Amino acid sequence: MISATTKHHVIRNKMSRLQNLLLQAKEGLQPWERIPGAKLPVIAAQCGVAELAEIRARIGALQQELSTVEDWDGDTQDDIHLTIAFFCKLADLVETP
Repeated sequence: MISATTKHHVIRNKMSRLQNLLLQAKEGLQPWERIPGAKLPVIAAQCGVAELAEIRARIGALQQELSTVEDWDGDTQDDIHLTIAFFCKLADLVETP
């Protein structure tokens, strides 16, 4: 039988490096709390070309999703805009060779 800790590590290993970095940044936060902007430079310093490509892909997917949200659903629009802004700031901080 696999322990809960082992399962957690197996799941983490199957995720992208960026997703793992984001999960590490969320450690200690409540599920509804966003990653603080002060952690962005730490995340960005660990990102490379692949992570930057994933960040840009996520931004594109979020913009696409935003276009499908109903006009009356301002809360969802706000959440998507905040997430796009987060990833844009992160992308700006990533140094690529």
